[in-house]
Amino acid sequence: MLRRAREGMTFTEILTDAANQIEGAQVVALAGIDGLGVETVVKDGGEYDTEAVEVEIAGLVSNVSRTAQALSSGNIKEFYVEAESQTYLVHLLDESYFLAIILGAQANLGRARFEARRASQKLKDNL
Repeated sequence: MLRRAREGMTFTEILTDAANQIEGAQVVALAGIDGLGVETVVKDGGEYDTEAVEVEIAGLVSNVSRTAQALSSGNIKEFYVEAESQTYLVHLLDESYFLAIILGAQANLGRARFEARRASQKLKDNL
């Protein structure tokens, strides 16, 4: 049974809506910082090892959080990693969950950040 958000949307619907609003989005995933996926949407029939994505990004979250604490920066809210062909945008919902968006090379990072915040609020209200 799919869990429904307060507005009557499932997690899948929230993630799909975010993916559809971001030109160049390839994957939108909600996962725990332990690397276990809650829900993942792969856009346009792409093929991804979503479990590997969630585990690797959870490792990044852990490392970035440790670095921020060592530098007395406080809790991480959001970060991104830009590679040659993809950008990984990670938005933390709380101390247990994050939203990850994989973007193609030509995607609009600003729009992705906006949609990540919007989707995160909807998801956070229902975790």
